[in-house]
Amino acid sequence: MTATKTARCSYLLPILRAREHSDEIEDFADYFLYLAGVGCEVIVVDGSIPEIFAAHDRAWGQICRHVAVDPKYTYLNGKVNGVHTGVDLASCENIILADDDIRYTADNLRCICDLLYLYDMVRPQNYMAPLPWWGRIEAARMLINRGVLATGDYPGTCAFRRSVYLRVGHYDGDVLFDNEEIVRHFRLNGADVCCALGTFILKRPPSFLKWLEQRPRQAFEDFDLRAKTLLFLAVFPMAIILGVIAGARGALQFFSLLYVCALLLACRGLWGNKAYKYFPLYEILYAPLWVVERAASVYLALYWRVGYGGYPFGKRLLTKGTGRAWVAGRVKAGYLFQFMRR
Repeated sequence: MTATKTARCSYLLPILRAREHSDEIEDFADYFLYLAGVGCEVIVVDGSIPEIFAAHDRAWGQICRHVAVDPKYTYLNGKVNGVHTGVDLASCENIILADDDIRYTADNLRCICDLLYLYDMVRPQNYMAPLPWWGRIEAARMLINRGVLATGDYPGTCAFRRSVYLRVGHYDGDVLFDNEEIVRHFRLNGADVCCALGTFILKRPPSFLKWLEQRPRQAFEDFDLRAKTLLFLAVFPMAIILGVIAGARGALQFFSLLYVCALLLACRGLWGNKAYKYFPLYEILYAPLWVVERAASVYLALYWRVGYGGYPFGKRLLTKGTGRAWVAGRVKAGYLFQFMRR
């Protein structure tokens, strides 16, 4: 079931694998069949090594449009090359771009496509399920962002009109945080972006090892947000200083204050737009753990920044966490507290 003239949207998935994962291949096959059945043109742009690409093609070639990355695109972030390739091939005006851990339902697709009649780009929200313990910490991060930022958490998916994408031109593809770079690029170039804070799309949790790998990378992406980075860099030194000055009681009081602030912000995120329908109430209890995790991860990110000048992304070293649109559109973005991005 490939593209049809009646497809409501093109669903674009850039993917890259160095190893074959049979369970994942089967899971994607079922998901692509589902998407095609509810009216999507499914385009998978695959940057995997040749033998893995071939395995994917055997499994998905009759279900979706499975193609290689166009070599004319040479951005350091290979995912961005896949996005440009997919947009070139898409036959629908409405395009839904998603990471590999995102799962849409028919109702989600209908809602997003309806919004694209009114806006140039739609930026929904994610919720996470199932919830292993590390997934709970990640979900708590989402709630804190929702509690701090006027535009909510940073999702692993967005949707846009193809004609507008072609009009605004290419976004910076040499950065780690490409998901937000494309949104800010659209906004910076006059596109009407809808932050759909009440539209929640399922995000599956990463494996534990992948989650560990993402910790310093997300902190590295924040280095352009100097206030936020300094805030987290100061957590452990401040606790040590207070411990020396006021003893264990001083350090305990400091961490208690952080605990309460994290809980309150997560509560605000849980309450807004009825997010409690998608996030269990106990998620707020993991918010302080995310604060501690980020306070540690920022030092690992600093190690990569100082020691290597960048952060590894596949076989490449990317020196920038955020790109041109992030810097140029900082004022235009309309965030409550930009230093608390992620």
